[in-house]
Amino acid sequence: MEKVDEYLNASKLQYHDTSEIVEEFDKELGEMHGRCIDLGCGPGQVTVELILPRLPRDSVMIGADISNAMLEHATKNYRDNPRLSFLHLDIETSNLPQEQIARYDNAVSMYCLHWCHNTRLAFENIFKLLRPGGKALIMFLAYNDGFDAYVRIHENPRYQPYMQDAHKFVPYFHRSNDSRGALRSILEDIGFNVLHCSKREKSFVYQNIQSLKKHALAVNPFISRIPEGDLKEEFEDILIREIISRKILFPNKADKCQKEYSVLDRYHILVTYMQKPYTTMTTE
Repeated sequence: MEKVDEYLNASKLQYHDTSEIVEEFDKELGEMHGRCIDLGCGPGQVTVELILPRLPRDSVMIGADISNAMLEHATKNYRDNPRLSFLHLDIETSNLPQEQIARYDNAVSMYCLHWCHNTRLAFENIFKLLRPGGKALIMFLAYNDGFDAYVRIHENPRYQPYMQDAHKFVPYFHRSNDSRGALRSILEDIGFNVLHCSKREKSFVYQNIQSLKKHALAVNPFISRIPEGDLKEEFEDILIREIISRKILFPNKADKCQKEYSVLDRYHILVTYMQKPYTTMTTE
């Protein structure tokens, strides 16, 4: 996602859900002293407005993201905050920079890790980033039937050249029958002490189809690959039709002519709060 303005204008869902999580875990965030990293900070709005105010005043925040465009926007708009800095980091890398290992007292990540194809590797890297005793609060998308639209469109030969890696953008837990259990198993196998792990069914109402379209295009990983012109317009139309076919539409009460529809989106998120154990002393 390199289109920062489009993302900011279409990220009400992410902002809403994150605000609920930080409210629920207010006490835990209030105990995150020291150096904290926000993984997948994006343009920095959520970091600055929702997460940083919850942290103790003696803490500092490093916003990390893989997108240079997002980091440039965040740095430009928030560089004057003395408690905040930004870092380019791929949380899915197989070669985590040595200087980042065991550097952080705490970590947070909101609506990021579902973009990782190798989810286990991402959590292994989070484990490495943390110092012994460090805690992490993570929330990400587990299931949304909109991802099934990617799979369906990929079957069309017209778009296959631009979607050959479509499976990489379907979340790891999307087809899991027990996503909560699978996540907990991964975390415990890595070595985390899991303090909380839950799957939540959520819903969000887009006031009209245009609002849903803005959101869908802002987070779509394929749209930037398709050449400008008729093919891109065709792809956008088919994408939105496929997504809408899986949603619940109902008349928009604000539209007196009843020509506009609101869209109900139902999806699942995973939330976990965990701790990297302190080094245990052994005796012979």
